[in-house]
Amino acid sequence: MSTNTPDIRICQFFELTSRAGDRLFRYQNYFVNQDKRYPSQQSGDLYQFAPFRAEGSVSSLNGENELLRILFPNIEYALQLLYEADGNRLTRLNLYTMWLTVDNEYTTTVFPEFYIGIGSSISETTIELRFRSAIDSVTSNFPARTLTRELVGPLPLDSNVSLR
Repeated sequence: MSTNTPDIRICQFFELTSRAGDRLFRYQNYFVNQDKRYPSQQSGDLYQFAPFRAEGSVSSLNGENELLRILFPNIEYALQLLYEADGNRLTRLNLYTMWLTVDNEYTTTVFPEFYIGIGSSISETTIELRFRSAIDSVTSNFPARTLTRELVGPLPLDSNVSLR
């Protein structure tokens, strides 16, 4: 008995800017041995193929600011990226996830995500870049009041605000 399961075709465009903003890395993980332009760009830089994988929460409506990990094989170009991006400290990552048709044409659905680099690690086989979300989500049940010192007391210096 044969079952027809549809292929899932997803391409991610990885755009990493170094902390100083002087170095930009562009990779895509679907079109093997091909350089591609991001679909909305008529001209500009190409995204080289790199076999990377995104793990963790790529989208969240609850604002958990969970960890995203991008995994590269431990090979020369990934080591160079890590070196030039200062160990992935305070880098800026734009990650665009797109669906493709059976003919490998882009659909109009794009999922942009924006992250800040918080570090990295290296093993014998893998280079891991770690990120936190640059934008926390705000849901529809967020209170329609402005946070003030009178309302919540002294405001914290980090992003951990508890609304009760």
